[in-house]
Amino acid sequence: MQSKIRKPPPLGHAINMKKVFIALATYQGARFLRPLIQSIRRQSVEAWTLLVRDDGSSDATVDILREAAARDNRIHIIRDGGQRLGSAGNFGVVMQRAYELGADYLFLADQDDVWHTDKIGNQLEVMRDGEMAAGKQLAHLVYSDLVVVNELRQTVHPSFFACSRLSRGGSQPLRTLLGRSFVLGCASAINRPLLELALPLPSAIASHDWWTALCAASAGRISYLPQPTLWYRRHGSNSSGPADFWAGLNPWHYSWRKRWNTGYCSFHQSITQVLTLRRRLEDRTACVATETQQCLDQFCELFERSQPAWRRIYKLLSTGLPAIDLPRRLLYYLCVMAIAEHENMQPIVEQARKAA
Repeated sequence: MQSKIRKPPPLGHAINMKKVFIALATYQGARFLRPLIQSIRRQSVEAWTLLVRDDGSSDATVDILREAAARDNRIHIIRDGGQRLGSAGNFGVVMQRAYELGADYLFLADQDDVWHTDKIGNQLEVMRDGEMAAGKQLAHLVYSDLVVVNELRQTVHPSFFACSRLSRGGSQPLRTLLGRSFVLGCASAINRPLLELALPLPSAIASHDWWTALCAASAGRISYLPQPTLWYRRHGSNSSGPADFWAGLNPWHYSWRKRWNTGYCSFHQSITQVLTLRRRLEDRTACVATETQQCLDQFCELFERSQPAWRRIYKLLSTGLPAIDLPRRLLYYLCVMAIAEHENMQPIVEQARKAA
């Protein structure tokens, strides 16, 4: 049964009534977009605003979005010319707009997933428990587990974290996030203080969700909801994520050269975003724990000055940074060794300074 078409009111009027926002950044997403939107509209929490920006799709994505916005006045399309920005840039625009419109809580959505009906409600409950314990002014990120499914939404694994074997950092998530993200944006909810810290998104980050998690771990808190909140669809266009790390070692399925180039690029970006974060936190020392500051300083000093690779690796080993599982750590050390012994890291440091 089709829902009745409702004429959307002015955007400002809708925002005044709703402080829960959902950020959706689309690109060539027509194949799976409708099920996602339907699952959002079926949420047990009904007071939300979906902000979506398309990144220049040539398929039917924009038509689907227009149809959805015409049927539901909680859905709003950001129209800014559709300049191609890439995933992080696209999300950055939507997150910035949500902040400007007064979002208290922001949920990130991927175009090919399907949400459980109580996703918003369950994550808001964890968020508000955190606020009661630590106050509303503390930056807070809540992330959950996910059910991994294939293109037909058939279950591949009931737990994303069990199948990917990702370390989640325990009581010190920052030590893991320095080298590898374990937070997926599509399973995340963030509050306004975290938005304020994370925005604007720097241009050289590895990903918007990794950057946001780093901000939360450095100057706030990260909470984990073990209950899955969505079906995480794996298909040909998004099959390079953490869940496929082990399969990525199989040369019959992946090109090792391509895998290495992608990983090395991400390695450089991961260093840049940590350097950027430390600079951004310089005027927020009151909200950064001493242990956290020392951890950031130890890590950043390794890459702010030129030194032999063996010395960097020795210091990483002695400090236990980054705190990631052994196979990924060995690959991380290979990336460190790939940096020329006397490579000038100043361009990366300068890029971080400008981005902050």
